[in-house]
Formats: sequence, C-alpha cells, structure tokens
Amino acid sequence: MKKYAKKVSLIVLTVVSLLAGVNFADAAKNNDNFTVRFRENTLVVTSTKMEEARIYSMQGKLLQKERGNFVEFELERGTYRLYAKVDGETVSRRIELR
Repeated sequence: MKKYAKKVSLIVLTVVSLLAGVNFADAAKNNDNFTVRFRENTLVVTSTKMEEARIYSMQGKLLQKERGNFVEFELERGTYRLYAKVDGETVSRRIELR
C-alpha cells in the first residue's frame, strides 16, 4: 500500500508541477507582447494582441482612447494612468513624464 501511495503522490506532484510551469510560461509570454516606449513627448504603445489603449489623468479623467495594435499618445509633463486591453486582459501602467 505504501508503494502505491508513493507512486500516486509522485504522479500528482509531477502533474501539478507541469501545470504550474505552463501557467508561468503564459504569464511571461503575455508580458513580452506588450511594449511601452517614449519618443520625445509621445508615448508609443505596441502589442500584436492589443485591442485598445486608454490614457487617463491621475484624477480619473479619460484623455484619449485608441484602437489597434500600435497607438501613440501625445502627452505633456505629468503623471498618467495607461490601460491597455491585451489578449483579453487589461494591463495597466503608471506613466510619468518629467
């Protein structure tokens, strides 16, 4: 009975480890597909799986909303909140322009 319990627990542990590895790989893959860059006073957001991107003031006012996988926002100095819908998930970033 002990041998059977050891084999079952080893199989369960292996399956759980494999599933955890797949989940971590998916999380890493999602982060690699989303890029935020600055070009002078323009914020450039790109992702092959991005549906839309929105930029808000820190007070919560929607400043601009764009659709597509390549979006540019012209910003002045200040702090903003960026929300992008990438592959069905909403990703947020705090943007500070000095």
